[in-house]
Amino acid sequence: MSDQNTNETPATEIPGIEVPGDRKGRPTPKRKDQEAARRRPIVPDGKQAKKEQREKMRAQREKEYQAMREGDERHMPLEHRGPERRFLRDYVDARTTLGEFLLPVSIVFVVASLLVPSQTWAGLGLIVFFYLLVIIVAVDTFLMTRRLKKRFVEKFGWKKLPRGWTFYVIARQLNIRRFRAPKPAVNRGEFPS
Repeated sequence: MSDQNTNETPATEIPGIEVPGDRKGRPTPKRKDQEAARRRPIVPDGKQAKKEQREKMRAQREKEYQAMREGDERHMPLEHRGPERRFLRDYVDARTTLGEFLLPVSIVFVVASLLVPSQTWAGLGLIVFFYLLVIIVAVDTFLMTRRLKKRFVEKFGWKKLPRGWTFYVIARQLNIRRFRAPKPAVNRGEFPS
């Protein structure tokens, strides 16, 4: 038997593996230099660690925000991922509701209530109109969540209903379509099947 293996490649040809006696093209570092390179404080610097953690979290939030603007579900926050959440979002985004106009109407109401005294008939009518709008939006939201739950259970079943789905849907419905995050992926009238 010979000491040479003809079937194997010589160890010097494998990258990343150093063989004793192999030339590396640089001098061996002194022990003092090696120890200095490995030296770290026993107790890490709290300010530096917090700063690095904040920077890391900021980068993660920016990545998630970018994914929500572009609709990239892989990098969205966990509460927006999955086919179940996508179904809920798409159903809400396919509808045109009074809920999405509630915020602009509320701003107009506040300005108008400052200009019109509440003791006049116009002020009373303004208040009644606003309360009627809020009641109509509440009833519409209630009916929409019932219809959505029925369609969701038909498609996915009871066990797949995400936790907190009602608040998720209501918050999305009451938000102006342009400002919804994640960005709407369907046009109005394109209900998910």
